Amino acid sequence: MNIWLGAALAALLSLSAHAATTDISPRIQQVNYKSGYGSVQFKQSIKGYKTAEYKLNAKAGQILTVDFKPTNTSAYFNITAKNSDYALFNGSMMGNHFLGSLPADGEYTVQVYLMRNAARRNEVADYAISLSLANGDAVDNNAAFDQNLELQGIHFHVKADQVDGKSIVRIEPKGLEIDNTVQTRPLNGNIVRAEIGDLNNDGSPEIYIFTRTPGRSMPGELIAYSANNKKSLSEIYLPPISENPKIADGYQGEDSFAVVENTLVQRFPVYNNADAGAGRTGKMRQVQYKLVAGEAGWILREDKVTEY
Repeated sequence: MNIWLGAALAALLSLSAHAATTDISPRIQQVNYKSGYGSVQFKQSIKGYKTAEYKLNAKAGQILTVDFKPTNTSAYFNITAKNSDYALFNGSMMGNHFLGSLPADGEYTVQVYLMRNAARRNEVADYAISLSLANGDAVDNNAAFDQNLELQGIHFHVKADQVDGKSIVRIEPKGLEIDNTVQTRPLNGNIVRAEIGDLNNDGSPEIYIFTRTPGRSMPGELIAYSANNKKSLSEIYLPPISENPKIADGYQGEDSFAVVENTLVQRFPVYNNADAGAGRTGKMRQVQYKLVAGEAGWILREDKVTEY
């Protein structure tokens, strides 16, 4: 993924990162789901300044998952809500996967495009894209999660499992110099994504596992470990949102997380207040965290808060 610096944040919030000045009409595909939810897949291509737009209607609180697999590394996707001045997601900054709770009823557009330099060269991008829409209380809570990740010579095997009828996650490291003990943690929800990164640029990786509990207004959870000098694992602490009034105002869960080079990004819809019956404002809040050393381990410290 690209490094997210201050200047890149402005690009993240822009509606298009490739070539908005062209007059070439996009290829538009209307996506319809039976019963208001489901999953569809497309295998298509774009060339030059030609873009593809997948339009779908969704309700506030529904969970949209987009997986994008292009043959051209200059191809990305954005997500925008109808009549919005800002992008809900910008792939050139946050990669080729999105999973998040949608902030309002209405039409959403998933736009596939080539970055300006590749579009100018009239390059072609073949791609596969899947768009899954689920109700907040109907997320698959027993989907098997089994993934291997590697960075800087350290490997992690992350697997959802059952012990005595209870859900756990197993994290098996390989390549650490002193201790490769398997770590296990109870799961309150479903693993939706795992990523590996080096947020503090110390040459030793961290593993980040993102979970979600089915149901409207339920919080997401982060499980994370750092490979200390490639010797052993120690847990990374993310302070509860309730400890930070600036972030907590209007928070009711439905978090999604992503590792963006040297930051952890947490995003969630904003409600009018913390009351159970409160309505949504239609805005999203985004919190960027830096990984810093604490007195007894690693802590994710709030670095920047944005609303859009």
